[in-house]
Amino acid sequence: MISSFDKVGHIRNIGEPEMTRLLLTTAVASVLALTGCIDVTVRTPAYATSGQQSLQGGDFTAVLNEEGDFRLTGADVRVSGEVAGRLRVSAAEFVARELHAGALSVTAADIAFSGDVDGPVSLTASDVSWRGSAGENMQIRAADLHFDGRVSGHLGAQVADAVLSGDFADIEISAADLEIDRHARIQGSLIANAADFELEGVVSGPLDLSARTARINGALQAPMILNVDPGRGRLSSRDGLVELNSDSVGGFICARRVVIRGQVDGQLDVMADSPPELLNGAQAHDIRFTARNGQRCERNS
Repeated sequence: MISSFDKVGHIRNIGEPEMTRLLLTTAVASVLALTGCIDVTVRTPAYATSGQQSLQGGDFTAVLNEEGDFRLTGADVRVSGEVAGRLRVSAAEFVARELHAGALSVTAADIAFSGDVDGPVSLTASDVSWRGSAGENMQIRAADLHFDGRVSGHLGAQVADAVLSGDFADIEISAADLEIDRHARIQGSLIANAADFELEGVVSGPLDLSARTARINGALQAPMILNVDPGRGRLSSRDGLVELNSDSVGGFICARRVVIRGQVDGQLDVMADSPPELLNGAQAHDIRFTARNGQRCERNS
């Protein structure tokens, strides 16, 4: 293992910045040629390309301490430390441990992140595992997403499967399977498109959901709009089913079947194939039912 560049070139006492950059570039190229892998500790100035600081290679580990923007390009990239500006990453696998950045943009096959970002975050990957915070808006495109943290701005996501935990301002998400776990708190609105939807946490703002099945085990503190359409194909017992198992404040539901086991405070308009089923001591005193008669359940806009 090579720590800093000591085994390929003694550069720390060279005063001229241009010579420093040249030797660092040569060092990285030499290590890659010999091993295909580098393990470096990077400190400013690191490795300049077209005037912007960056590090590029095959597989490498970097400890960053950068005052401005920084770019990482590689195969398996592992980083920690701090980038005061925007960190841009292009890699096959990106692993960040206890990383602090001003802003973050990552394109990779797999992303595993722990740390915090002051500003906006953009992630594009197959698998994303996030544990940390984003101080502004966050955009995620992924197949699998496991999120545990905090987003102070808007979270927008297009994913296949997602499990969300933590504190959020508001969320707009499209997924096949979407779980909002019991540790999730959404202060604003939740707009979701999903095949299977499960809520265990708390949504303080309105819930606007389009799904195939919906299980609401958490608390809804503002009115809901649920369009849970079973589709036209062969149906299972859960297709088109809405379960309200906790506290909510009413709103509108269009579904094949509605089961209520919790408490509904406020008017609830239901359009379904049959009247809602109230089980296990459910309390819902202001339900207005309309037969669906095969009508599609979909958003107006």
